[in-house]
Amino acid sequence: MAAIQKDSRTGSPAAPTRYAELASTLVREIVEGHRVVGSLLPTEHELAGLHGVSRHTVRASLRMLQDLGYISRRKAVGTIVESTNPNAAYTQSFGTAEDLVRVAATEVRAIEDVRNVTLDRALARGLEAPVGSDWIRLSGTRVDARKGSTPVARADIYIDASMAGLVDTIRDHPQVLVSGLIEREYAVAIAEIRQVVTATLIDAPLAGQLGVDAGSAGLRLIRHYKDASGRILEITDTIYPADRVSIAFQLKRSRSPVAGTY
Repeated sequence: MAAIQKDSRTGSPAAPTRYAELASTLVREIVEGHRVVGSLLPTEHELAGLHGVSRHTVRASLRMLQDLGYISRRKAVGTIVESTNPNAAYTQSFGTAEDLVRVAATEVRAIEDVRNVTLDRALARGLEAPVGSDWIRLSGTRVDARKGSTPVARADIYIDASMAGLVDTIRDHPQVLVSGLIEREYAVAIAEIRQVVTATLIDAPLAGQLGVDAGSAGLRLIRHYKDASGRILEITDTIYPADRVSIAFQLKRSRSPVAGTY
């Protein structure tokens, strides 16, 4: 398990930083139960000695784990293990508007196809991603476990090609957000989620899968999951029948409105 980075000149995977390697090791120890929730991690000095790194490296690693929600750091107490599977909350902001999307929390993925994809110009434009970039695409339906076996949506999930080792984990954990698995396995924080919603018509093959009429209305949701540097780690391209997802916008008036903007 290693943090994902790419050589800025070639685009190929680069060697992970030492602090990211250590963060990944510590996350694995927490997830596998070697560091139980509520326990204290060794001190910075002890971790540096155990792993043969500087205290500066340890400090950077612990900061990453704190950002991910695995640990907390308290003065005069130490570093406490808080969770084996932290949940992050995101606010999607567009100026003074918040895009709040409510999707059933019980949706379960069913991966039906996995393949390597290099984005051509048309696909890159549709996904708003770099032309020629390499991804692993996992395609399948999503089912709301509370409502039987009829799929509620169809999704293509794209993960950075350097994360090929995550495919089996995604299959084995169909109810866990892929972004959460990326954070857990690669010790990288998802700092931003960008979403674009467009109207679409559901074609015949997809209509058959989703149990709706061909040509009926649907919503297409494309999400980019980005790290703190703005690099896209995951893209999801999901199509819902229009009556199976709801989207709410909350607009807040600014303190100094400009005439003619309302």
